[in-house]
Amino acid sequence: MLPFNPQRLVIAQHVIDYRKQWNGLLAECYRLGFDPYRGDCVVFLKKDRTQLRALGGDSRGLFLIARRFDGGRLGMNWMFVQEPLVKSITLAELGLLLEGATYTVHRHVKEWK
Repeated sequence: MLPFNPQRLVIAQHVIDYRKQWNGLLAECYRLGFDPYRGDCVVFLKKDRTQLRALGGDSRGLFLIARRFDGGRLGMNWMFVQEPLVKSITLAELGLLLEGATYTVHRHVKEWK
């Protein structure tokens, strides 16, 4: 699904300026403590929930994945906060978001060790 294999995948739950381009989103990732050049992927959702952007990459460069939902908006029902806040998600949850679906995970299965 993604052109890279993210080490950590998070979604930002705070309001960002959606006019930011590559460098602005990269600066926001660094401010949150994530480094897309080392395999982190940060997903940003527009406040009106009509657009989604994911910034990630590898040691060679960055990928900016953008999705605009022309037929409506995501049904995600969380309140955006003012302070920087991220939530860890899985690739499956990101796939649902990119399809325009919502997800509600009540409990994850523990990882096998």
